[in-house]
Amino acid sequence: MTLIPTLLLPADSSPAEPSTPQSPHQTLPAPPTIQESKLLDTPVKRGCSMMLTHTTNTRYRILTINAMGKEMQGFLVGPMDAKDFLQKFLPVTKIPDNTFTSGAFDSTIFAREEAQAYEPFINTMNTFASGLSFVDSHLYPDMNNCKKFPFQVKLDVCVYSDGTLAGCNMATAEVVVEFKWSRTHDTFRECDNRTSFISQTEKGIDTLGQITSYTAAQLTAQYRTHTFSVLIIQDQARIIRWDSEGAVVTSPIHYNTEPHLVDFFYRYSKASPELHGVDTSVMPASDEESDRARQRLNLDAKTRMLKVQVPAEDSSLVALIIPAPVAMGLLPVGRGTRTCPAYDPNKDRIVMFKDSWQVLLPHILPEGETYKQLKEANVVNVATCIACHNVPSIPQQLLQSVKFSSADWACPHDTLTPHSHYRLVLDVVGEALTNFPRSHRLVEAVRDALLAHKDAYEKAGILHRDLSIGNIVMFRGKGILIDWDLAKSVSTKGPRQSTRTGTWQFMSAYLVQNQNAPHVIKDDLESSLYVVLWAVLKYSRTHMTDAQRTLLFKEIFETEEVEKTGSSTKQHFLIGRTDLARSPVFIDCKPLDDLIVTLAELFSHQYSVVSLASWKAYELYQQKDVRSLSPDIELLMKLNPAYTKMEDLYEFGNTDILTSSNYPDRKETQAQFNYQ
Repeated sequence: MTLIPTLLLPADSSPAEPSTPQSPHQTLPAPPTIQESKLLDTPVKRGCSMMLTHTTNTRYRILTINAMGKEMQGFLVGPMDAKDFLQKFLPVTKIPDNTFTSGAFDSTIFAREEAQAYEPFINTMNTFASGLSFVDSHLYPDMNNCKKFPFQVKLDVCVYSDGTLAGCNMATAEVVVEFKWSRTHDTFRECDNRTSFISQTEKGIDTLGQITSYTAAQLTAQYRTHTFSVLIIQDQARIIRWDSEGAVVTSPIHYNTEPHLVDFFYRYSKASPELHGVDTSVMPASDEESDRARQRLNLDAKTRMLKVQVPAEDSSLVALIIPAPVAMGLLPVGRGTRTCPAYDPNKDRIVMFKDSWQVLLPHILPEGETYKQLKEANVVNVATCIACHNVPSIPQQLLQSVKFSSADWACPHDTLTPHSHYRLVLDVVGEALTNFPRSHRLVEAVRDALLAHKDAYEKAGILHRDLSIGNIVMFRGKGILIDWDLAKSVSTKGPRQSTRTGTWQFMSAYLVQNQNAPHVIKDDLESSLYVVLWAVLKYSRTHMTDAQRTLLFKEIFETEEVEKTGSSTKQHFLIGRTDLARSPVFIDCKPLDDLIVTLAELFSHQYSVVSLASWKAYELYQQKDVRSLSPDIELLMKLNPAYTKMEDLYEFGNTDILTSSNYPDRKETQAQFNYQ
């Protein structure tokens, strides 16, 4: 069976009332302080959410739910007192006398099976929150919004505020309610503030992965700042508030004898869209705007269209019509980047719109500011930022997980990273690198990106740090290097980030194996090899069987990881190159074979081991006057592994390349990638 599934591409995201955009250079609030010892420099994260986008191994899809649970467990903050939770996140000025009485949910908790609890729960809850509709959706997966999910999204009970009475629709769902009728499936456990409150049982992690995947579907199918969900384990319930920093969880609520769950849904039914988590800066486009945009963007006539405004540097507003997003199975925590072509009706042009949650830490420039510096330095092969801004929010829409992560009641968890909502608009809508017509065009595009990378470092003092298949696009015959939100100013010394985020498949072998290593130029250069190799192995004709190609993919791109440290299979590939030795690998494309082998050999020298005898011979050679050596001895010395390693490393710049000038010469860089 062929184990090379189709590539999953990123999505975008839903509506509400517009708000006034702030200046693109608005001053952000001071970020929380994170212990210096917990800061990491390298922008790498290897987890199910990030592996899924470029994975070539079906097991990462089969185990996605469980993997999501394992990845999410370190980002949960709790248990927070339920009453305090409600007052903080759903404040109301006046709560009427609660008609809740103990035993209201008897018919629910005494159900013999889980599925028999849905209807009585819905009937009871309808009497307390008349503004919401509670729908039994466990038999109706969302097949419209979740087509790109590797598994069916079927919610037990889906809560709507728009009058929906049937089915599962993640594009309009407000709250997800998940039931489990055995305590062995409980994600949470009692804790004493010194141990985690996350259950480490396999079933408990499965449940966490399940509710995380539902949240992922909702947050990627809509434009939201946060969302709520409820987990019910027989007679106990917990309410969870999710955002891009993590999730805040209540203490267990005995909902048949305590009013907090009923109070939550009552407050929710009365709360504003902003408190629900709806991003009110995005609104539905008019019929006229939608029709014109669909035509210009070549979209299906049924595509739902939205409208958003982003301020330009001259304070004018750039109004854009964008397609509604598609749900994706990516972890809710992180930058949550989504991009899409957008239509600018005022100038009748197509631009690129990007919505993300940027890391909010000292010395991290907003991406729009990075683009500004690149433009001022005349860096080649980069896009121009037309507009950008920090998206304004009311206090209740701000991310809250980091804020409460240091609360007295919070059990131990991973260090959370603060984020803020950010948008920008680029003048370039490039074609995906995976659509290369010929391998020659692919290599040219990667070469162009490396020239941009070189210019950015030398002229602007900026290191990109995330070369990947998705961060290079083809535009008007050139490769354009995009996505500079992980870029680092060379003048910034030391670590700057508390988590590792990025694209695992394309990271250097050294970074994969060393999570605390600083990310330097040679790592990005090595990434360029993996970008080319990933694309041609996946989309070009080869002499390899499906099994051979799948195993090679796994060896290079799906390296195993334990305790955040990757295996050495990528390093071994570079050193051995045995899979490339049976040349030709690619059909009717010997220059491509030669290029891959040459680059693999070049990058292997950082990892290869040379015998002591070879080193001694090389040291003697260095001490001699080269002119006094006979041609035969000189030729023999050039075959010495130590000589080859050191000469290539000298060319490659194997020093502290962040502060040295040993960046490969432009002509050398072109020569490496210039083949016909």
